[in-house]
Parts: sequence; C-alpha cells; structure tokens
Amino acid sequence: MLEAGGLKVRLAKEFGFCYGVERAIDLAYAARKVFPDQPIYILGEIIHNPRSTSNYCDGVKFLTGAMKSADIDDLKENDVAIIPAFGAEIATMNKLKAKGCQLVDTTCGDVMSVWKRVTQNVKEQFTSIIHGKAKHEETMATSSRATATQGGHYLVVLNLPETDYVCNYIRHGGSKDEFLTKFAGSHSPGFDPDRDLASVGVANQTTMLRSETEEIQRRLRQAMIDKFGVETIDQHYRMFDTICGATQERQDRAH
Repeated sequence: MLEAGGLKVRLAKEFGFCYGVERAIDLAYAARKVFPDQPIYILGEIIHNPRSTSNYCDGVKFLTGAMKSADIDDLKENDVAIIPAFGAEIATMNKLKAKGCQLVDTTCGDVMSVWKRVTQNVKEQFTSIIHGKAKHEETMATSSRATATQGGHYLVVLNLPETDYVCNYIRHGGSKDEFLTKFAGSHSPGFDPDRDLASVGVANQTTMLRSETEEIQRRLRQAMIDKFGVETIDQHYRMFDTICGATQERQDRAH
C-alpha cells in the first residue's frame, strides 16, 4: 500500500500478465528480430489487450479479427506465421504447415495441457464438456481437438445455469430438439445428448474462473452419480486438473 497526501493506493499482489502471455509477447518481438526483412503474419491478437497488440503490430499482418489485413490463402512457403497464446484450430494449423510456413508457436503450455486431456477423452470415448465461450479462439482450438478423431464429441457450457440444464438432462432426459437448440453452435456436429452425455470428461478455457470451473466439475460429477451410481462413476465421469490459476489469483487480489 502506498500513501501520500491522504491518498491511499493498494497495489494487488498478483497483477499484470501471466507467464504464458509474457512468453507469447517475447516470442512475437523475437520473431521480428529473427526475420527483419520478411512479412510476418499473425492469427489474430496474441492476447486480447489492445495496447499490447499495438506495440508489436508494426509490420505485422493480421489474418483474423478487427485488424485483419490478409488471408491465409495469401501466405507462401517460408512466410512467417505467429500462433497466438490461445492456440489455433487443427484445420488452420494443418493449412499453414501444408503451405510450408515457418511457425512461431506461442501457444501457452496450460492450453496444450487441456488439449492433451481432450484428446485422451476421445480415445476413451468420453465426451468433452468444455467450460468456456464457444466462439472464443481458445475454446474453438480446444474443441477442434475433440473432433479431430472420428467419433469425438464436445459440448461447451458458459456458466452454472447452462451446467444445471445439462445436469438435469443427464438425470431426467428431456427434449433433444430443445437441448440442441439451446446449445446451437456450442456442440460438435451430430451431437446426441441421449448418447453423448453417458460418459463425460470436463475441460476448460484457461481464462475462465477457477472457482466456477471447479463448481461445474462438482455438479456434473454429482449428476453422474445420481444417474449411474457412485460404484461406476469412473466409467461415466473424468476430471483432470488443467485449470490455470493465474486468472483466479488476479480476480481474488482485485477484490
């Protein structure tokens, strides 16, 4: 706490960028130094912070978003493409690799940990329920890992009310059409709640609040116990600790 002239300023113990964001920005600056004479492309903002974006965007062409100035189809072999901290969808990555682009991948390690769990869910025939925003770049990248293998499915829930709706459907069933309408744009192609909610594994968008993700995990686990019994819970519910604590720490310190 700082105090001067009767004014008190409390500085949060945890604030600013997490290590993943700092690494992403450092790599973006390094890319310009390593490739000083080449055009550099980026898949949208490295982070969602306009001031930071403006600091490194000189000479950088954006492939998505409000500052878009180029298309992936414009890229040629050996062009430099920066992958943001929240990653990219598999189809986009494959397209860049097929073109022979030089990739500067700044994807956060915590995000990749979520991807590993989602991929494991597919292998074990568990549907990934992702706590996040369906149209956020990170969640889109994560959900693409759930459908990379035939038969993989996902469902994105934004908050606790949506989670409670899913839990109620698990326990009691309901109108499939109503369910699919409610979650339009937030589930995998061909998603069938009667089939795909029998075994679920919880994942998350790393920038969501830790406390909310943990409550979503608890409610879904209880719904599975109510439906199938505690004796067989391991056959119907999986949870791995892939939560990034940085967001929660900064929220806590701001209170």
